[in-house]
Amino acid sequence: NGKIDRKALPKPESDQRATRTVQEHQGPRDAIEQTLTSIWSTALGVDKISINDDFFDLGGHSLIGIQVLSNTEQQLGRKLSLSTLFQAPTIARFAEAIRGLETVEGPRYLAAIQKEGGRIPLFCVHGDEATYFLPRELGNDQPFYGFFHQGEDGHPIPYRTVEDIAAHFISEMREVRPHGPYLLCGFSFGGLVAYEMAQQLTRKGEDVPFLALLDTYAPGLYIDVTRDEHRWYWPLRDLVMRRLVRWHHRRGKILPPKLRHYHIIDTYDKAIRKYAIKPYNGTMLMLKAQDSPGPGHMGWKDLVRGGLRVETTPGDHFNLIKEPHVRTLAKIIERSVSQTMESSLAQAV
Repeated sequence: NGKIDRKALPKPESDQRATRTVQEHQGPRDAIEQTLTSIWSTALGVDKISINDDFFDLGGHSLIGIQVLSNTEQQLGRKLSLSTLFQAPTIARFAEAIRGLETVEGPRYLAAIQKEGGRIPLFCVHGDEATYFLPRELGNDQPFYGFFHQGEDGHPIPYRTVEDIAAHFISEMREVRPHGPYLLCGFSFGGLVAYEMAQQLTRKGEDVPFLALLDTYAPGLYIDVTRDEHRWYWPLRDLVMRRLVRWHHRRGKILPPKLRHYHIIDTYDKAIRKYAIKPYNGTMLMLKAQDSPGPGHMGWKDLVRGGLRVETTPGDHFNLIKEPHVRTLAKIIERSVSQTMESSLAQAV
């Protein structure tokens, strides 16, 4: 997910696992919870897990989540999306989701992380760990919805261009909120999708008063940053990995976790290079991790005509969305949303 990590999402630091919430241990109550306990224990590297322990407090992250989903499907015959893990991050709640599993026609990528609250909902594209941590930091009055990655279930990715992904995400968002104002943010490649969503929505006459990109390179700068790797390192690796992906898909097989991650990242890389980006007439907030290379504007300064504001946040591309850095991220977003909505109200009067 890009600034694109070509290896895998980084595993959490060992001391992060020690920050797990301490509470009374409760063992599994049935066969489903017993199987899940074994799956989680192996994936997380934690020996003793209570059914009420939180996956993310135990050191879980997106790549481990994909491994958990893959093993759950293999051992329990139940296919769930990564959004389920974000909505039900304990074994007890995850097991409950499995028991109540119903067949849904077609893939769904939007999940309600926090429905309640009096404010206008914030829709976050590909927030990864931010989809879990941000709502906690933004407070109970801020509704929060997250768009998850295609391909996390190991199946072929149906929407493969920035424009098509954005259009589909808008269609799902409009089922929840038919009309604006819309508050959008996106992390990494998700920021580019959020940018295109704002473009499509404003062309349709919708109001997008808030658009924030979290450590997202503009396509031109992304291509510059990755030029050497794309020329010397990636071609042979891509040849092998793409053949493996095609081999699995042609035989109707589910991709194993690490191949899923590669397939998602490879799809995003192609989408960025094909994207015909256009200037945006609205305003935009750029949140750049202080340890990410490149200028603060990350290549966007000549593309945002309504006004670009740049804020620097602690950390690098991979940990700015995790604790403790996500707290700074949340404060900036909360302040910016409040200022934006106050300004919109003042203009409407």
